Amino acid sequence: MAEAGIGKSRLLYEFRKAVAHEDVTFLEGKCLSYSKGVPYHLHIDTLKANFDIREGDGDSVIREKVKRGLNILGADETSTLPYLLEVFSVKDSGIDKIPMSPEARKDRTIEALNRIALKGSEIRPLILAYEDLHWSDKSSEEVLKYILENIPGVRLLMIFTYRPDFVHTWGAKSFHNQLTLNRLSNRESLAMVNHLLGTKDIDNNLEDLILEKTEGVPFFIEEFIRSLRDLKIIEKKGNKYHLAKDIQEMTIPSTIQDVIMARVDSLPEGAKEVLQTGSAIEREFTYELIKRVADLPEQELLSHLSVLKDSELLYERGIYPQSAYIFKHALTREVVYDSILTRKKKNLHEEIGNAIEELHTDRIEEQYELLAHHYSMAEAWEKAVYFGRLAAEKAHKLIHFQQAVTLYEQTTEWLLKLPEDNIRQERLVDIWLEICMNNIGLGQFERAVGLGLQAETTAKELGERARLGMTYLTLCIGSLYGGNFKKTEHYALQANQYLEGTGQEHALAVAEALLGVCYIGQGLWRKSEPHFSKAVSAYERLDKKTEYVVGWNAYTTGCAQLGYNLGVMGRIAEAKELFEKGYTPEQEQVSNPTTKMAYCSWQGLFISLIGEDHFGAAARINQLVELAERSDSPFMILVFSVAKANVLLGMEDFRLALSSSQKALKAIEGKGIRTGHVVNLYYDLVLAELESGDQESANQHYEEGRLLVELAPHWWGPRFDFLQGLLLMAEASPDYMRAKECFKKSIQGDEEVGAIVLPAQTRFYLAQVLAQKGEAERSRSLLTELRSQFRNWGISVWQQKCEQELEV
Repeated sequence: MAEAGIGKSRLLYEFRKAVAHEDVTFLEGKCLSYSKGVPYHLHIDTLKANFDIREGDGDSVIREKVKRGLNILGADETSTLPYLLEVFSVKDSGIDKIPMSPEARKDRTIEALNRIALKGSEIRPLILAYEDLHWSDKSSEEVLKYILENIPGVRLLMIFTYRPDFVHTWGAKSFHNQLTLNRLSNRESLAMVNHLLGTKDIDNNLEDLILEKTEGVPFFIEEFIRSLRDLKIIEKKGNKYHLAKDIQEMTIPSTIQDVIMARVDSLPEGAKEVLQTGSAIEREFTYELIKRVADLPEQELLSHLSVLKDSELLYERGIYPQSAYIFKHALTREVVYDSILTRKKKNLHEEIGNAIEELHTDRIEEQYELLAHHYSMAEAWEKAVYFGRLAAEKAHKLIHFQQAVTLYEQTTEWLLKLPEDNIRQERLVDIWLEICMNNIGLGQFERAVGLGLQAETTAKELGERARLGMTYLTLCIGSLYGGNFKKTEHYALQANQYLEGTGQEHALAVAEALLGVCYIGQGLWRKSEPHFSKAVSAYERLDKKTEYVVGWNAYTTGCAQLGYNLGVMGRIAEAKELFEKGYTPEQEQVSNPTTKMAYCSWQGLFISLIGEDHFGAAARINQLVELAERSDSPFMILVFSVAKANVLLGMEDFRLALSSSQKALKAIEGKGIRTGHVVNLYYDLVLAELESGDQESANQHYEEGRLLVELAPHWWGPRFDFLQGLLLMAEASPDYMRAKECFKKSIQGDEEVGAIVLPAQTRFYLAQVLAQKGEAERSRSLLTELRSQFRNWGISVWQQKCEQELEV
């Protein structure tokens, strides 16, 4: 780690030279200034080097090279090839033929990249060097974290270079060491000067000048010495260097920028033009791209590039014409770029964008972020908006919500620079709604609703009913996750009103489903059922069960929500059928994070209700928890961890349920998230802590959760009355009388809103209280009645509980 110019790249270069003749594989990846928005950008370089993929290789060539490489590595082709081809943006990668969700795709891509590293290290020791992590993208960082988890005991060395503003997450690893490069001391600076000049005999005035100007920055020292020589400011007499004339009579570069520009200005005009063009592309650029943008005869261009290489401003990598050129230092590129006149910069960026489009017509997806960058710098706002939205959509599909928000917000700024007309305003509303959905994924519900209200104002001005209806749907979802059921109902009814008659049948189904969620979220079981039934029936009638509206699939979520609803009312067989038909392989393939969160939440609750792992809930939710932990969304971690805890409680694995709940609590610490999921979290914590014998923590979390019951009093009020009864029974001196009253209050509250199974389960504990109070016959009678009810509903676990209690 070090600031710019201290020698990170040079140290890595010298290390590579030192191991050049050793029996190791050395692969390098480099981040560029625009690459924060490019998924897996950091790893593309190492993969290309590993599989010998060169600029201009077509899809078929890349496919064969990767296949050949996998065979050499001994890596399974089926589980690796499609994901690597997708990273390389190869068409027909085969990934679309694999039934999986976007989250699973991301998960398996990361596993494939990790597999390549580990397999490579088995053949011979592997060194992976990654430069400039301060410009890395989120997905590349996720891969690094994943590889680091698997690195102990493997013949793999990973080297990272970055500036101090980069914060990594692996500092606590026992196998990690950080080397911080500091500025050179005066003694060290003079040693470097002596080496560069080839003598220790240097005039004191010259030494003082160099130390004062360069301030211990090695790159500055090197460039300053070169500049002093080029400008003939120093001379050598005998074996001693000194200033050529009085310092007062000389114009001496005073900053590193001045030093670099002095060198650039001394170049022939043509070479300087090529250097400036290259700086507008990036620190690294291919020969093919500079050739298109510079528009010079080949020999003339090669001559200018040769001058730049001889001056050591650029390095060449690869073999002509598949060669690439790299600025010796990032700072050199920045200084050269800043020297270009504004108008010329704009023209250059537009020419670069056009050239990239022409060069990458077959695999343009790989270039979305880069094209958005160049067209925005060119102030070609229409194209910047077009590619910016595509880049943001790509980030969203990869579950990088914050990255997507950042890209959408940047795109909005570009959009607002276009003339105001209806088309611009329509796109503005659409982008705002996309930002809303990504904010919901991040758990930032207030922001989502605030932006949705902005979209509502603009949509009203447009007077377009369908777009306004979609806006209300988005506001409805934001309000729902934010726990405001009154607003949820209002916006769902508004959506219904504006969408009616527009032909947006799927959107109307979503509005119905959201009304159902609004009521079920409050525990109004009877009131919610007809809305869910209507939404599910609409999707089945339209025969497009995978259709999405504002990021919401009302079929999958509706089946799950209706399933739990029916389960609470004792219709267990129907509920199981709904969970199964709502999540077929076809649904799994297209499900997005929002859909998965909704489905798994209700499935987890259903498992906790019936006590059996129906339809593979545990395995599915486990995978999603792991995925959530690699995302940038504390809300996703909360939802999936609570769903997992619900499943574990249903299976009576209280230790793991407590662990999962604690993970969820840590994820949202200090985040201000207030939703029904948080109330559910505290409910789970109390149950798990009671079973583990931690009465103190159970009491504390009961009190904290009770404060949130107001979010959904019809649902959680009776549930927390039930918890209070359990706490009273668990005291050192149990208060059975008060516990009995709490259970009765809970039963009454549940039954008032149409629940049947929940109050029956509470009666089971009431029977235990009656037994403790000496009312054995009343207890036995109640348990016998409950056993029959649970048998009729098909809840065998609770039937057995009753039988065991009767035996006692």
